[in-house]
Amino acid sequence: MDVAAARRVAWPSLPYVLPALAALTLVYFIAGKLGLSLAFVHASATAVWPPTGIALAALLLYGSHLWPAILIGAFLVNVTTMGSVPSSLGIATGNTLEALLGVWLVRRWAYGREVFERARSIFAFAALAGLASTAVSATVGVISLALGGHAGGGRFGEIWLTWWLGDMAGAPVVTPVLFLWAKDPGRRPARAEVVELGLVISSVLLAGGIVFDGLIPSHFGNYPLEFLCIPPLVYAAFRFGQREAATCVALLAVLAIVGTLAGHGPFARDSQNQSLLLLQAFMMTLTIVTLPLAAVVREHARSEAALARTAAIVAFSDDAIIGKGLDGVITTWNEGAYRLYGYTAAEAVGRSISLIIPPELGDELSTILERLGRGVRIDPFETTRVAKSGRRIDVSVRMSPVRDPRGRIIGASSIARDITHRRQIEVTRRERDTLRSVASLAAGAAHEINNPLAVVMGQAQLLAVEVVGPGRQRVAEMLEAVDRIRAIVARMRRLTRVELMDSSPGLPPMLDINRSSEPDVPERPAASSCLVIVAREERARCESLRRMFAGDGTDVIVDRRLGERRRSGSAAGGRRLGPRRRQDISLDLQTRGWALVRR
Repeated sequence: MDVAAARRVAWPSLPYVLPALAALTLVYFIAGKLGLSLAFVHASATAVWPPTGIALAALLLYGSHLWPAILIGAFLVNVTTMGSVPSSLGIATGNTLEALLGVWLVRRWAYGREVFERARSIFAFAALAGLASTAVSATVGVISLALGGHAGGGRFGEIWLTWWLGDMAGAPVVTPVLFLWAKDPGRRPARAEVVELGLVISSVLLAGGIVFDGLIPSHFGNYPLEFLCIPPLVYAAFRFGQREAATCVALLAVLAIVGTLAGHGPFARDSQNQSLLLLQAFMMTLTIVTLPLAAVVREHARSEAALARTAAIVAFSDDAIIGKGLDGVITTWNEGAYRLYGYTAAEAVGRSISLIIPPELGDELSTILERLGRGVRIDPFETTRVAKSGRRIDVSVRMSPVRDPRGRIIGASSIARDITHRRQIEVTRRERDTLRSVASLAAGAAHEINNPLAVVMGQAQLLAVEVVGPGRQRVAEMLEAVDRIRAIVARMRRLTRVELMDSSPGLPPMLDINRSSEPDVPERPAASSCLVIVAREERARCESLRRMFAGDGTDVIVDRRLGERRRSGSAAGGRRLGPRRRQDISLDLQTRGWALVRR
């Protein structure tokens, strides 16, 4: 919110303020004249003063900036009654201070606009706005009258008491009904609710007529009939709430004032001022009983709704939510626990939680409950549980303490989630990674075995030409064994090289496919990418070398001019590339009878 917007909220514009001030001044003036029409002890002191309730409701709802309307309205009421400008100004100042102080106290210690939502705040309102702030108005008003010579010292106490009780009754009786209807007009009730509310109001009016308006014979006047007013008010509080209950109290107050002034009811005395004071005390008592009762009923309904939502979440959660005492006895068991462990709530509640704990983990529960009892936080952990069928289940568990209203730990609540499938996936993934590493190791080993195997095979072929007699047969067997090894190595080299999706920390380098044990060794040459040069033209030897180094597409040539190979490398049909350019091919031909040139 910017500065301009904040100023508009703090100081509303004149097109809004002026009509509000005018309306509040008019309402306050009319209500004040009605109240002073019942002034019997002094022209400016009455036992019925509804403007107090009007001022508190207006300032609570629309802001304290409307205080000039209270000042002007109170001044006009008193100056048109007694005609003294200084005394009227002093009384108006006291009434304004009463409203401002009452609103400040309510906002500070009684939840402000939420004052009638809780029983505790209603009692605070009655004490702060009903008792404390009204004493300011009575004191300032009586002092103003005394300074103006309109109140003698002998009547000071009587005037002050009448003034104070009149203002004090106006706060709890008038403020709630105006405030609640203006704050929340409410939804349109159903026809059945309208009929029911009409019956309740009718019963209140009937009780008021019986008690205060002489609808029964006079010889019943000695009975405590005022108690007849309580049942319909209590029913309104239970059935409808604070707003309707406050309305019923206000209607009853109007009937009671009219009837008491007419001399009817249990509070009628010889002095009308005394009668009204007794009546106001009775009406304040009814208000302080009825409104908190309605607030308690409404709080209970909200609590029940919240508990119902929470219970529904717990009951239908897929997780197993279990409550238990510090002794390990199960107190609550939801549907998720039934689906996970197989025990119904009837089977589990009242039994020990060891019902689902494997025997080898018997000490786990006692340790956890002992730590929870001491207030130690339990971090989430993974463990094993046993279902009704005997199946073992891997679960992830969260433990939290259960406290009573005083904050003492009386039990524990656990939320368990089945992680068996996740564990299986983790095991499968580890096995897969291991197999991939083994496959990579096999491919790498085949690649490393191939070079010395080629040397062995070439030397054996040379021996087969040079050796005669029985040794030639042994060399042939050696070549046959080497050929079988070559076939095995070829199959190992055909293993597909794959990479892990995630890194495998701690894997030995020899099993890690992301690292090579021979980073400088080139990859196996593809078909037609190498040239094999042999010193002697032998068919079997040429075929063996062709299969060894890539297949049928490999070129094999015979070099008959060993001494001239360095000077005419391209005349033999190929070029020496890569590291072979720095190596004398003739040396390989002389040493092992063949040489490999990469293209």
